[in-house]
Amino acid sequence: MLGISVYLQDLSAAPQKIKQAAENGFQLIFSSLHIPEGDPETYFQTLSSLSALAKSHNMQLIMDISEKSLHYLKADYRHAKPLTTLGVTGLRIDDGVAAADIASLSQQLNVYLNASTITASFLQELAHYHPRMEAIEAFHNYYPKPGTGLSKSFFTAKNAFLKEHDLRISAFIPGDAAKRFPLHEGLPTLEAHRYASPYAAFLELKSLGIDDVYIGDAEMKTERFYFWKNIRQRELVLPLKLAHPISPQLATYLTNGDCDRPDTAADFVRLRNSRSYFQDQLIPPQDSSPVRETGAVTMDNSLFGRYQGEVMISKKTLPPEPKTNIIGYIDPAFHDCLPYAAQMKKIRFLLQE
Repeated sequence: MLGISVYLQDLSAAPQKIKQAAENGFQLIFSSLHIPEGDPETYFQTLSSLSALAKSHNMQLIMDISEKSLHYLKADYRHAKPLTTLGVTGLRIDDGVAAADIASLSQQLNVYLNASTITASFLQELAHYHPRMEAIEAFHNYYPKPGTGLSKSFFTAKNAFLKEHDLRISAFIPGDAAKRFPLHEGLPTLEAHRYASPYAAFLELKSLGIDDVYIGDAEMKTERFYFWKNIRQRELVLPLKLAHPISPQLATYLTNGDCDRPDTAADFVRLRNSRSYFQDQLIPPQDSSPVRETGAVTMDNSLFGRYQGEVMISKKTLPPEPKTNIIGYIDPAFHDCLPYAAQMKKIRFLLQE
């Protein structure tokens, strides 16, 4: 499932953000509740507002909460009713909470443990207290400070261990708009994703077996919600800047989409049905043959013989090819999605003149 992050310091934009997220396939909301000693009532009211928004859009609300903040809400790990009454569906809890308390909490709502610190001995201890295991999940941190995100090797090894114990796993990717204060350096789980496109970061996490992916930063580009809306059905929508006007037939083909061939090519995404779709057309060569940059969408012309009509996407920069016409170029923010094209049921294009 897909999740957004909403932070309680400023909920002014939350109603519209949550509405748009729900309409585009997001089902989860992550938030953090660490109440300052001086003003617990204000935070309780803010949490109530956020919970109401989540409920109204049928979204689950998962809170990262300290034990001190629980006490301010007149709750604890064994008595979470004040939170469940509000509509909080899960708690991400601090390290060091006793196994007995976690087991008790699991009988009341979903419990998210720090994925990086779960060990076999801890799970054995937890089992002693008969938790509701289907309510216990593993949730990786995000890491605001550059250089402190997880390495891929640690991440994959830890996740293999977690899957051996049948735990559902969540992790974070950065946003595609303004980064969260105070460091403004993104909120990823993997360090390799810190300055990466969230679209490719999402696809990588899914390829690594992550069940639920949350965008850690609060800000998102709403004009690109189409990516998230379609990716749940394994449809990859790529914005395509046209190099020149194209025929209505080609526009229809690109808009409706196609899939990669099963024999994945090294340098291209080869759209499987393109040659048969354009088999009755004569496609003349273009006047010039520019370098095929990464993300170039091309169509083989009549000089390529039986390959005429094949539509491809360049995975890397390649030299000019007179037998191939340039249709346009994929938005650079989506270039790193191309290695995952073979995993998609369909690849569609959002045409931009």
